[in-house]
Amino acid sequence: MPVGPRLSIALAVALAFGAAQARAEGPGFGLQLHANVPTGDLKTAVDNKPGAGLGAHVTFDLGAGHVIRPRFDAVFYPEGTVDGFKTKASDLSLGADYLYFPGGKPDGLYLTAGLGLHRWSVDTTISAIGSFPATSASQTSTRFGYSAGLGYTFNATLGAELRYVGSSYANQTAWDPKANAIQIGMTFRF
Repeated sequence: MPVGPRLSIALAVALAFGAAQARAEGPGFGLQLHANVPTGDLKTAVDNKPGAGLGAHVTFDLGAGHVIRPRFDAVFYPEGTVDGFKTKASDLSLGADYLYFPGGKPDGLYLTAGLGLHRWSVDTTISAIGSFPATSASQTSTRFGYSAGLGYTFNATLGAELRYVGSSYANQTAWDPKANAIQIGMTFRF
């Protein structure tokens, strides 16, 4: 029974897709712990104090050194004091990273780039001055962000990563402060 041209094309596409899926490994799960060194406006707001972060991710090996990694991160900066203002900041982010392993398999050195949504929460307290009482304000904002960096997997479960993370957080004025950081972390895979 002859196969029509449309059915032949559909069958070839299905076989190619199936072969690609068979080559790719199933999803891998992991955690990351990191320190964030603030830069720019964020550095000033948190009095140059580094933040601590943790997160979870899922990796999808697409084969030939290409990996997609959806991730969730939470970063908390301790209270900083600048000119009588006390500020605490936190960032919850949800995004995805593309990882490229030049060696062709998810092992050793890799480059990474990502996009995500950052949910910033900034709490500010102004100390009492003379007859003016202390006041506080909180603001939240959700902004797009990006990241780029490199990493190294030491073995099947442990890796290290260095990334530059760029975002901004809303301010009650027209000013749009930059919330950038250098992120240094360890990754753990299961």
